[in-house]
Amino acid sequence: MSDLFKTAPKEVTRFFEAKGSEPTFDWRDIAPDEHAFTFTVAKTAGFDVLDDIREEVSRAVRDQVPFEEFRKSLTPTLQKKGWWGRAIATDPKTGVPDIVQLGSPRRLKTIYWANTRTAYAAGEWERTQRNKAFLPFILYQRTIARDPRDEHLGFVGIVLPVDHPFWETHYPPNGWGCECTVRQISRREAVALGWSEDQEEPVVVFENWKNKRTGKTEKVPRGIDPGWAQNPGKNRAKNVSTFLSDRVAALPANRRTAAIEDIVGSPILKSMYEKPKKGMFLPVAPVRQDLAQALGAEPTFVRLSSDSLEHMIKEHKERGLTLDDMRSALAVAANPEAAIPLHSKKGFTYLGEANGKGWRLTAKAVVAETGETEWWMTSFHRKTRKEIDRIKRRAEKDGKLLK
Repeated sequence: MSDLFKTAPKEVTRFFEAKGSEPTFDWRDIAPDEHAFTFTVAKTAGFDVLDDIREEVSRAVRDQVPFEEFRKSLTPTLQKKGWWGRAIATDPKTGVPDIVQLGSPRRLKTIYWANTRTAYAAGEWERTQRNKAFLPFILYQRTIARDPRDEHLGFVGIVLPVDHPFWETHYPPNGWGCECTVRQISRREAVALGWSEDQEEPVVVFENWKNKRTGKTEKVPRGIDPGWAQNPGKNRAKNVSTFLSDRVAALPANRRTAAIEDIVGSPILKSMYEKPKKGMFLPVAPVRQDLAQALGAEPTFVRLSSDSLEHMIKEHKERGLTLDDMRSALAVAANPEAAIPLHSKKGFTYLGEANGKGWRLTAKAVVAETGETEWWMTSFHRKTRKEIDRIKRRAEKDGKLLK
């Protein structure tokens, strides 16, 4: 596994370090797409071992630690804390005690493999996106496994553009212990291998799989293990966004602002700023109670999409917009000195100063598929103190200023 890490170590470690942690009783307790942003180990619920396991996995990913060293370092800690061998544990979902397998050399190997392999895949995907302008295709290669799966051998030789939907579900690893790999190639090589614009699409047959833990039936592509029909790198941006937004929305108003400030100050925003990822968005500002009332809306929060951010960065390029500038502007959004509803009540402006700089930020309403109104940031601009005061006086004259 250490050889794999040499490909894209920074991208690999970034994927793993950004994960949250959640102890579970069964791997099926977490939805497949949530594994892209959640570190979990089955049967750790009720045991104080998840942080220990995570620390060792993090070291393995960061320092290219081979499995034997990982096992020798972690085993004594798990044994000391009682998370080893077979034991009776109560399933928190059913309340029924059962004999379960806790730590073992085989389980540690599975934990090591699953986390290092998916971190590697996510890092490779990030590099693939960065290089797709001159290497726009992906080739599914034959596995090096001694006992390959017939279904996976059926994928060998498939050549498709980097952003083809096929790679959303079939980007390896495609199951427990899967050793399949892909290679990014040029258009010339793709054509030489038989790709053409009018070629037939690969046939993907979906089969029903019932998650006995949740009772839900999911569609899984034939040949892909349940829980593995996802691209860790591609899904991560979308899933992190949804995950954070859902968590922020569930918080009471007094805690929501603090949570948003944590997100704005986190490495996640820095990552989105440096390399905007398609489909990603973050909660970046609360919608004030008085403003929400004036707009006839719920006091939720404002989202910033990677597409809008990329546009803003280009718009401010000549003025040299920095990450600190952006955080300064979002600090104003978190605690504005004034808010102004737009004439149509379909948007609003925040005004204020932070870190010695003045800003005007604008957000507009978008009706989501659920029918709910979402607020999305569309622009932010530097303003002098004089300009801010002038805008405030005009809004106050029109009876729209909310201080």
